[in-house]
Amino acid sequence: MESELDNLNSLGDFLKVLPEKLLRAGGDIDSLRTARQCMYGYLAVTSDLFLEWIADEESLPNALSDEIVLKHIIGLYEMAVRERISLVMWQRYVDFAASLSNSCDEEIRAAAAAAFGREDYVIALLRQGVEATGAHYLQSQALWMQYCDYFLHQINKAEGSQRDELVEQLQSVFIERLAQPHTGVDETFTMYSEFTTKHNAATYEQQMVDANKIVSVTRGQSVQRNAFEDRLVESEGSWAEYSRYISGLAADSTTRPAEICMLYERALVTSCYSPEVWSEYGAYTAGAFDDTQVALDVMYRGLRNCPWSGRLWAQCVRSAYAHEGYELASRVYARATDTHAVSYSMVEFGLLAVAWLAVTRTDPGCDDEILLDACDQCVDVAYKLDPNTADPVLYFERCCTSTAANAENGTERARRLWTRICKARRFCTEAWVLSAEFEAAHGSAQSARSVFRHAAQRKLDNPERLFDAWLALENTSGELVDIDAAERIICEQRRVILRRAERAHAMAGPAQSEVVLPAKRQRSVTPEATAADHSTPADHSTPADHSTPADSAQAQSTKSDSAHPADQPPRVTTVFISSLPRTFSSADVEAFLGGPTQATNISMQIDKAGEFHGRATASMQSASALIAALDKNNTVVDGHHISVHIYKQHAKPVETSVAVRGFAVHATNKQIAAIAKPAGTVVRVRRNQSGDTAFVVMHSYGDAVRAEAMLNGCVLDECTLDASIVKGGRSATAAKQKDAKEAGVISLAPRKVARRPAKKVSILRTAPAQEPSGADTEAKSNAEFRQLFLGNDSKP
Repeated sequence: MESELDNLNSLGDFLKVLPEKLLRAGGDIDSLRTARQCMYGYLAVTSDLFLEWIADEESLPNALSDEIVLKHIIGLYEMAVRERISLVMWQRYVDFAASLSNSCDEEIRAAAAAAFGREDYVIALLRQGVEATGAHYLQSQALWMQYCDYFLHQINKAEGSQRDELVEQLQSVFIERLAQPHTGVDETFTMYSEFTTKHNAATYEQQMVDANKIVSVTRGQSVQRNAFEDRLVESEGSWAEYSRYISGLAADSTTRPAEICMLYERALVTSCYSPEVWSEYGAYTAGAFDDTQVALDVMYRGLRNCPWSGRLWAQCVRSAYAHEGYELASRVYARATDTHAVSYSMVEFGLLAVAWLAVTRTDPGCDDEILLDACDQCVDVAYKLDPNTADPVLYFERCCTSTAANAENGTERARRLWTRICKARRFCTEAWVLSAEFEAAHGSAQSARSVFRHAAQRKLDNPERLFDAWLALENTSGELVDIDAAERIICEQRRVILRRAERAHAMAGPAQSEVVLPAKRQRSVTPEATAADHSTPADHSTPADHSTPADSAQAQSTKSDSAHPADQPPRVTTVFISSLPRTFSSADVEAFLGGPTQATNISMQIDKAGEFHGRATASMQSASALIAALDKNNTVVDGHHISVHIYKQHAKPVETSVAVRGFAVHATNKQIAAIAKPAGTVVRVRRNQSGDTAFVVMHSYGDAVRAEAMLNGCVLDECTLDASIVKGGRSATAAKQKDAKEAGVISLAPRKVARRPAKKVSILRTAPAQEPSGADTEAKSNAEFRQLFLGNDSKP
């Protein structure tokens, strides 16, 4: 048994085989019967399983003489011939009934008559079989001839008026058969001629003339069908060829619906697990037959074969409502939701929900409050499913919100539904556009404009679609101020999108193909272009670029090396992952990013209490691994929308000094700072000990570059200034100390600290002020000031 279970290819096969194997092994026939009946209620049962089921029931002691057991066996045959119109199954059914009728046991014959409810059950069963299978163009002749032979046998035994009545019935059967296209039409015509010669010799000529007219039409129809049958053989019974066959016969008004239904049944022999075939079959029967039970039976059969199809569930709900009304339709909908048949996909559930809302809206017993509750319930169920299976065109969402909006006092409910939809599908452009269109139709232009402004800040899957819809709204109902504001925001967002694309391309490295930029603003992406995008304009309204000459040289080197992109590793290899499930470990993050061959150095970010809050960093091994990791952005794992981005450490701007020389002695620091202030933020201005050089400390390197350009050559009090950026933004001493440290030079000499005699300074501070003499008014050097304050015993 284990080997048989291992060879199963589908869940349906497993459900069909497992209960039978287990219960048959235990010998519990009652439990086996219950399991099979439950299985038939939900899944399709094959003809082979029906035959095994019947064989198990017939093996019971005195099964054929027990009326109850015999009724159960007859019911199984009826279920089997309804499940699939099979010539083989009908033949087995007829043979079983004939064996009961021809049995030598009087008790069996009596039980059979009681079970079938009539004495002539064989001829009645043959008539049903001919009606069910007579439209089969290739294989219906055998069962029909058996029916005809049984009629002839009854005629030979009858006498008088009963015989005349049977002859008249059989003649009608012949005429009906001659009008039905089938491969044995010539054989049927020969049998009719013999029958008429024997039983209706007096009217032979007239009957044969009428029969020839019918046969000539049937032969012409058979020519068309023979061509279709040949193509079916060539295509090995493909559904596409069956579809052309059906279309060809449907175009002929003389074709009977039973023949087209038989073509669908023949196609289902090999395409029973195709929802498309069942859907077309159900739609045809709903339009071709006045009896709604026919279409409903087809849909029930389709659901047992394809329970995963939301389209079939939707058709079944509509067929159930057409047959018995709201109560039956509600039972079908409840069965679909309770069994979770379509809970694997938002698209499939959406098809079912739309049909259910249509039934609720149509039924006169449902008021607007029931309809609005149904809309809320459908959205609740839909948005608990996997968002990756959502419909990109939002068919279900549009139908649901439109239904709610058309109900009395339903506008606010519909608005809440759109708010929930946009929150759940925040990256879907179509959701935001439809929400804005709803506000424009049921709210105001200002509310629609608010939706567009809010959506423009998102990372959407198709931002140009949103921009076009926004401009269309403003150009039709907005003023010039609104149009200008919309275009300004759109232009800014396009720049953001462009920079994001360029940055992703630059960070991924030259080994990858060129990134596709937005259609309305495409240009080549280079390191220089990326740097230019981050440079600050003259009005200094945005932070400046902090690149250095060394960085520019490195960029030029990278550009020259890009001639061989395959040899270049990615310049940025670290990604930042957020919104991870709290249960994730470093191994889970590694597996999410592609395994140890793709990601290394997994760092889980935890707080002071040692708790993990869903953030981590990882180093990618190659540019392709980096791109693959970035493609996993917004992936849903255990209900978490995981975010994957380039990890970028935001360093603080480095203060940079500009050395200024050539100014007058009486020039103040405030004057020099005023000249440099338009270039950026001036932190402070200081001078050296000699006072001939001023150091203007700027907030960043970019500010320092602009300050140098403004100060260099500027005239201050008739003196031309000379400005230059201090190397590395540091003093010479600090630069020498850092260079020595990087070179590994360690000085063991004690640091000299200048000490001033506190006593002399205190005495000096208490000395009385003297009138300046003529010699004292002369300019003194630094050495003279030192000698004056420290005394004669200090070093010169």
